[in-house]
Amino acid sequence: MSSRNGYSVLNSQENTYSSSSSSTVLPIHPPDYNNIDNDNDDDLNNLPTPSIEQFEIEDPIYEAQSNSGFINRAQTFSQKFASNFNTRIIRPVTRIIDPIYEGYKYFQLQYEKSILKLGNPLVVKRLLYVALVMILIFGISKYSDNDTINGRSVGTFTRGNFYDIDKLSESIPHLIDPKEMKEHLEYLSSMPHITGTKGDLTLARYIQKFMKTNGLHHVEFNELQSFTNYPDKKETYVKLADGSFEAKLFEKHNENMEFLAYNPNALNTVEPIDANYVYVNYGEIEDYKKLKNKGIDLADKVILVKYGGKIPDANKVYIAQEHKVKAVIFITPKFHVSGQEVDDVIQNENVGLTRMSPGDILTPGWSSENGYVTRLTWDKSETTPKIPTIPISWRDGERLLQKLSKGVEFDGFNSGDGSSPVLQLKITNTNRPMHQVWNIVGSIEGREQSEKGIIIGAARDSTCYGTIGSNTGTVALLEMVKIFTSLQRKYQWTPSRSIYFVSFDATEYNLAGAAEWIENRKESLRKEGYLYVDMSDLISGDELTINANPFMHEVIGTALHQVKTGNGPDDDLFHLMLKQGNDHIKFGNDFVEMKNYIPFINMVNIPSMEIKFKGYNYPKNSCFDNFDNFESSNIDPKMEKHAQLIELLSRIVLRSAENPFIPYNFRDFGINLVRLEEDLERYCESQINKLDQPNRPVLHFDGLKRAINSLRQVADKYHDFVRNWRQFINDSGGMEATVYTIMRWRWNDNMVAFNGQFLTREIQHKRSGYKNILFGVPFIAPEESDEFDWNSFPFIRNYVSQNDFSSAQDGINQLAQVLESAAISYTDLN
Repeated sequence: MSSRNGYSVLNSQENTYSSSSSSTVLPIHPPDYNNIDNDNDDDLNNLPTPSIEQFEIEDPIYEAQSNSGFINRAQTFSQKFASNFNTRIIRPVTRIIDPIYEGYKYFQLQYEKSILKLGNPLVVKRLLYVALVMILIFGISKYSDNDTINGRSVGTFTRGNFYDIDKLSESIPHLIDPKEMKEHLEYLSSMPHITGTKGDLTLARYIQKFMKTNGLHHVEFNELQSFTNYPDKKETYVKLADGSFEAKLFEKHNENMEFLAYNPNALNTVEPIDANYVYVNYGEIEDYKKLKNKGIDLADKVILVKYGGKIPDANKVYIAQEHKVKAVIFITPKFHVSGQEVDDVIQNENVGLTRMSPGDILTPGWSSENGYVTRLTWDKSETTPKIPTIPISWRDGERLLQKLSKGVEFDGFNSGDGSSPVLQLKITNTNRPMHQVWNIVGSIEGREQSEKGIIIGAARDSTCYGTIGSNTGTVALLEMVKIFTSLQRKYQWTPSRSIYFVSFDATEYNLAGAAEWIENRKESLRKEGYLYVDMSDLISGDELTINANPFMHEVIGTALHQVKTGNGPDDDLFHLMLKQGNDHIKFGNDFVEMKNYIPFINMVNIPSMEIKFKGYNYPKNSCFDNFDNFESSNIDPKMEKHAQLIELLSRIVLRSAENPFIPYNFRDFGINLVRLEEDLERYCESQINKLDQPNRPVLHFDGLKRAINSLRQVADKYHDFVRNWRQFINDSGGMEATVYTIMRWRWNDNMVAFNGQFLTREIQHKRSGYKNILFGVPFIAPEESDEFDWNSFPFIRNYVSQNDFSSAQDGINQLAQVLESAAISYTDLN
């Protein structure tokens, strides 16, 4: 391993499966992966070739027999035995066979004469042979007692399904191993794995090997290039000019790279900054308005902003830029860790502007998967922050806040009026404009419509150990790989449609791993992907929450009933949600956090779902998010919640992949669109009421309402067809006519095509990563749900938030037209 500038070049041949303190070492250049896919078995090819002498066979030596008397007696005995055998066996058998043979010759002659009367003997014989084979196949499929995946002797279909889904599902809980999951969680948490470091590569190879070992035949080591940056303690500081204070920019009294303070995708300082500082609470627009009303000028100031609040941290930087701020210092809140309140946590949060475009911040809107693509300069990219940022702990932040007086009061602290002591700031992160990141993709190819697929994705990278933030999801991903490959081996089963398991890298760098993977295969995903299952911070509390596209509500509801939490009749996840929701089940649509579902929904409109246990406010993106904290917090000591969610997600994926029809419920979809349209009207009305003008704009929603009703009507046509199809399959004993097969495939094709019709083809100068006009997150949406459903009609909501009501009306009319067109094309089976 060679070294350059204090960072080490990775050697692809070394053993990376051991935990060490150097797991965050950065590779200067992409390592050589010539042998990355080679198994140890390949060494067999290097064995020496055996010499010809090893194949020579020596014949045994027999002594000559000289006893002629013995030979004569043997010859006499053999002749006598042959004569008796011919007389007693061969001749009687011949007398029996001869009449049978003569009869056979007679009937063969008649058969040949009959065939000559029908036509060409060769053609007729072949047709008769095909008929015989079909009769045999029918008999085997109809009356076979084989107890594999069919589970019943009713042919190809069982109760309208390809195979007995219930039988497959019943095996899932028996395949889950909590002890093995705990071991995986501890191992994944044993090393820091910042994107692009040695620890990250170690876990990538570990997951790749796990997939191959468990029987996935298609495993891809997908290497991308993306911008990354890493902290450098040598010339980075935050201190007061009078020398009375200097922030401790590292955690746990440890100055290794993974413990240092930095923001992924942050801008460095060119020269040291000397400026007064002001406290701006959460850095939201309302906070700036309060300061402006007090006459406090923020131009050329350093501002202190708390993590949290309603909007993403990257949006806070964007707003600060508009106010001509010089730099932003994020203050990390206090956390309860291992039963104690801790005030020296430092969270390293991404500041790439995800709400403009997820992915590599230097290639917004296009793929960076190879080294020859166009990369923008920092100042030209819409997703790069234009002012430097750095996080500090609450302990240091509080000391700075205590020195401020006057101004606006925020939660017991004053903002200051701009005349505070001078703060000195310098940030010198190590930047890598084209650094390697690694996605691991494994798949089970479908047997019928293999081009259609479900994607199960989990974030792998973290800014440190990532036990809750990324590792709980990775553990679930590995367990689901084991479950589905075990079902294959146990029942000789292959899903009707493909299943993809993806470990995404660079999630903390503006979702670069997922977004660039999508960008490079955008067209195929639009045509083939029909469900994305997101698994990040899967277990962080006791509250079961579900975000899901309305298409999937029925499948999720069915699976909730099937996952038991105890021995009682009502001890299941469905009743757990009822209890939590005061006898009300709520499926959310809050896909607004910085997670990998953002590019799937907003770039290619693949219906997505996120199911998790939450509730514990854990120190995400900090080295305090480690295995010891997970254990001491009793979040899931016996891995029971992990097991329940894995069973639930596996049942949903199984039904979604195996059901003859992609299990979209268009009736649920239509009902929810009605609710979302009403929510949009309420939001528009609330914005209009804020206007201080006599002539208020009026928006018309009649066309959108009619389009939604049209969609609901065609939904009835689809569900009628499905009902008739199932009745036909039951009546026919499990045989599907060719015409029904073709129509079923067309329905599935149209369902996937339906999603693609809501992706705008217009060239956008702003928000290049957002193409979905039906679902998606507006730029101004809060990260936590409030009174409005923000993940719907994003273009219209953006226009309304900017008081551009003319464009909002155009957006409403456009959406109505697209819905009408999608309803018509969806039911077109020609």
